[in-house]
Amino acid sequence: MNIEDGQLFRNNTQIMNEEEIKKATKSLKKFIEYEIETSITYHADPFNNKSNKKIKELVLGDLDD
Repeated sequence: MNIEDGQLFRNNTQIMNEEEIKKATKSLKKFIEYEIETSITYHADPFNNKSNKKIKELVLGDLDD
């Protein structure tokens, strides 16, 4: 995951090939079962805005409240 302009993003598809994207998605899915309040990625401030919900959206698509 990456954080840009205060938003959490899935991964950088510009530098990752298809196999790497699949592996990253599989790893990200493991986080869904946890209640995550804060996400910390490299070179960015922590993401504290409904981190758990945003991770689910990144993996499963947009979710309704």
